[in-house]
Amino acid sequence: MSRRTIAVVLTEDGAAESSATALQLVQRLMLRGHRVTVYAAEAAAELTAGDSEITVAVAALLRRGIHGGNLDWVVDEAAARRLGVDDRCVPGVVPGSPSDLWAFVRAADLVLSPGKA
Repeated sequence: MSRRTIAVVLTEDGAAESSATALQLVQRLMLRGHRVTVYAAEAAAELTAGDSEITVAVAALLRRGIHGGNLDWVVDEAAARRLGVDDRCVPGVVPGSPSDLWAFVRAADLVLSPGKA
C-alpha cells in the first residue's frame, strides 16, 4: 500500500460527533503509516485545550506522532485567541494561520473536512 498525506480540516468543537469520528480516522490513518496533517479552525481550536476526553485523545495522538506516527496539528491562532485557549494547548500543537491550511491542502493527496456542509 502506498503511503499518502491526508489533510484533515476541523471546524467543530468536541461536542460534535464529527470531531470524535475525525479523531478516530486520524488514529487509523496513522496506524496505517500515512502522514496526517490537521488544521483546527473555528470552534475546533478548543479541541487541544483543557482536560476533556477529546483533548486527552489529541495529546495521545501527538505523542504517537513523536514516535514515528507522522502527525502535524496546527490550530488557527486567531480562533484559539478568540476562544481564550491560545495559551492552553497540549504540547505538540502549533499555532498557525490560514497560510498553514493552504500549505497542508497543497501538499495533501486527500483533504477531508468532516462536519457541517
